[in-house]
Amino acid sequence: MARIAVSAVNAMMAERPGTTLEAALDVFEVFASGSLSDEIYILEDVAGKRIAIAPTVVRDKYRRG
Repeated sequence: MARIAVSAVNAMMAERPGTTLEAALDVFEVFASGSLSDEIYILEDVAGKRIAIAPTVVRDKYRRG
């Protein structure tokens, strides 16, 4: 499991305008967690897919559609 600071993700998203959070993190889907605040967790193999768990605020900030 990898952990990425929210500040690093915000910088990454600023460098890649128009991209989705899923594409920037190279994951199938980003799930929200109300208890996380400063890190995003990347899980390598959940039902055969790579997913991320992010603070709700971060996921909603970069949600498309």
